[in-house]
Amino acid sequence: MNSKQLAAFRAVMLAGSMSDASRMLYVSQPAVSRLIKDLEESLGFTLFDRRNSRLYPTQAAHAFYREVERHFIGLDNLSQAADQIRMMRSGRLRIAVMPALAFSVMPLIVSRFLRSHGDVSATFAPHLSVELVNRVGAQQFDLGVAMLPVESKEIAFGPCYKVDCQCIAPVGHRFEDQKRVSAADLDREPFVAIGAQNTVTRFRIDVAIRESLARPDERIETPLLSTAASFVKEGLGVSIVDPFTALQFAEQGVIARPFDPSVPMYFGFITPVNRPISGLAQEFIDSFESYAAYHVPLTPIEPDEVGVA
Repeated sequence: MNSKQLAAFRAVMLAGSMSDASRMLYVSQPAVSRLIKDLEESLGFTLFDRRNSRLYPTQAAHAFYREVERHFIGLDNLSQAADQIRMMRSGRLRIAVMPALAFSVMPLIVSRFLRSHGDVSATFAPHLSVELVNRVGAQQFDLGVAMLPVESKEIAFGPCYKVDCQCIAPVGHRFEDQKRVSAADLDREPFVAIGAQNTVTRFRIDVAIRESLARPDERIETPLLSTAASFVKEGLGVSIVDPFTALQFAEQGVIARPFDPSVPMYFGFITPVNRPISGLAQEFIDSFESYAAYHVPLTPIEPDEVGVA
C-alpha cells in the first residue's frame, strides 16, 4: 500500500462516495476507484460493498479506518511542528477536553492562556471521555481533561477534582426565590434530563430524585449538558448540570442554584503514561485552577477515590 491509496480510502470514508472523494482530492473518479481497488488487493480484504451504485464500508473498513486516522493525525502533528519551527513559536499544546468543560468555560480559559503566552499555539478538541483517554494514551494529545472514573494503562493522572452539580431554571421561575433547590422540589416539574453520554452523572441524578420520591415531568432527554442548559434557557423545563455549564448559562440569563442532595461530578487531568508532563502543560493546569477555583468550588481528590454511587 502507499500514501495515495490511503488518502483515497480516507477521502471515501469521509465523503461517503467515490465522486465526492474525487472532488476532495482533486483527481478523477476513476483514479480514486483504481486506488481503492489496488488497496483492497494489497490488504487482502474488501473495504466496500458495492450495492445499487452505492458504497457501503465493510466492518473491516471501519477497523482499518481507525488505524488510518492515527496515521494521518501523526502526519498532521508533523506538519504542525514544522509550522511552529517556521514561525519560530516556542511551543504547542494539544488538549482534549470532555464536553461538559469543552462547551462551557474551557474555551475562555484556553483563550486567556494563549493571550498570555504569545509564542504558544494550541490544538483544542472536545471528545467523550472514553475516546479522549484512548487518544491521550496514544500520545495524540499532550493533555486531557476527562470525566472520572476512567481506566487505562496508557495514561497518568494529574490533578483531579470533585464539583457539585447545580439546578438551573429559566428566568422568572419560582426557584429564583429559593437559595437552594432540593430533589423533592422537582416533583411534577417540567424537566430536561441528561442522556446516555453522561451515564454516571445521569445515574447520580436519578438516585437523588428517586430517593426523594419526586417524579419530574421529563419533557426531553439530551446527551450534552450544554444542550440541556440551552433547552432550559428556552423555557422547556429545569435541569441538573455541572457547575461550569451552570456558570456559563447564568451569564446568559438562566438562574442557577445549589442542589440538595449533593450530586458530585469528578474529573481530572490526564497525560500519556511514562512521559513527563511538560512545563507548558503544567502552566495550563495552573491557569485552569486559578480561573476555575475563583468561580467554582473545586475539591481536590485522588483518582482512586472516585465511585459511581
